[in-house]
Amino acid sequence: MKRVLFALLAAGLACPAAAAYEDEGLSEAVISTEAAKAGDEDEDQTVIQENDEDLAAFVVDYVRKDIQLKGAFFLEEPGSKKLLKLSLDSVGQKPENGEGGVKKVAAVFRDAAGKKRTAVFHLQNGPWGGLDIFRIELKPAPGKPAAAGK
Repeated sequence: MKRVLFALLAAGLACPAAAAYEDEGLSEAVISTEAAKAGDEDEDQTVIQENDEDLAAFVVDYVRKDIQLKGAFFLEEPGSKKLLKLSLDSVGQKPENGEGGVKKVAAVFRDAAGKKRTAVFHLQNGPWGGLDIFRIELKPAPGKPAAAGK
């Protein structure tokens, strides 16, 4: 008797779930992934369609949000591996073109000692359709040699 009640209860719960699944337009049909794989090949050839002012504003917004989250903007100095607390002075309004549709936006920061530092933000199209900063490169301070092996 308990088994019969359990089977009826399970069937009663499964029917509304299946109906809701169908109501949402979801089906159990297997979808081919060939179209998705073909789209991945175009990823290497994407070009950022934003104008120069939008790219500079994106970098400024990124820095401001990072400061809100951490209380300051921190970058590691390439040679000494020292963590620098930086404040934004300016952002270049003319980005450079990189390989594979990458744009490079330079920004000038001041460290705690008041020295100017230049950071280069490497931007590309993000997987969700927006922009993505995938690398931030801090240039060596003027008068210091570049780190060996980089």
